[in-house]
Amino acid sequence: MRQKTRTGTVYRPVIDLLFNEKIGRNLYSFIVDSGADFSLAPRQLAERIGLDWDKGSKITLSGISPKPEYTLEGRIHTVSALVPDLALELALPVCFANSDAPLLIGREGFFDEFDITLDKTRRRTVFSRKRVRRA
Repeated sequence: MRQKTRTGTVYRPVIDLLFNEKIGRNLYSFIVDSGADFSLAPRQLAERIGLDWDKGSKITLSGISPKPEYTLEGRIHTVSALVPDLALELALPVCFANSDAPLLIGREGFFDEFDITLDKTRRRTVFSRKRVRRA
């Protein structure tokens, strides 16, 4: 996905996910983030898909700064999301931050399902389903 920033144009790897909301369904573009443990979304998305934010597992989010004033409160919920291009439904643990957080796909639950190739030169991201190993 191409995004304009203050310093120019940036190309980011994204995947579209479809969520059932209280009223209808909505498609969201998530940035693929191999450095994120969990997927991340704002609290408002949790509310739109009908989750009780307070019932999630409490977590304190920190980023590039260890200072307490730069932390956020979050809740982890397992949600159902559809990858429309593959007609694949996934159960993903998502951390909903009590802020205007970006939409990120992290490793837990998502990277378990796919081998992901980030091809920066060609500006493309390839998602290949992992094969189920049989005993």
